[in-house]
Amino acid sequence: MPTRTSSLTGRIPEPDPDLRPSGAVLGIFTLPTVELPVAPFTLARFTVPPGVTSAADCHEVREIWLVQSGAGLITLDGVTDRLVAGEVRYFESFRTHQLHNDGDEPIELVSIWWRP
Repeated sequence: MPTRTSSLTGRIPEPDPDLRPSGAVLGIFTLPTVELPVAPFTLARFTVPPGVTSAADCHEVREIWLVQSGAGLITLDGVTDRLVAGEVRYFESFRTHQLHNDGDEPIELVSIWWRP
């Protein structure tokens, strides 16, 4: 997935969007580096259009979602719950999670993940 880089003195540029097979859009930010990455995590913007269900995701990394706008249904390890703008969700390693947008506007969230 292509990404753009920025300098330490500037704003982090918008990521290049990557349309996922499910119809969701993931844009991973490239954080500035000097000799080592500036942060020990990955930062991404994730957008799920109305009517779209993201692919089920399960991975070693821990993850936090900061929901910016929209609402939908999140399924975590087979249990479904409502997700709305303003919420923050945390996923421990190897927890299967999936997002379905049952609303009329895109769900936009910021995802931060890191290795345990």
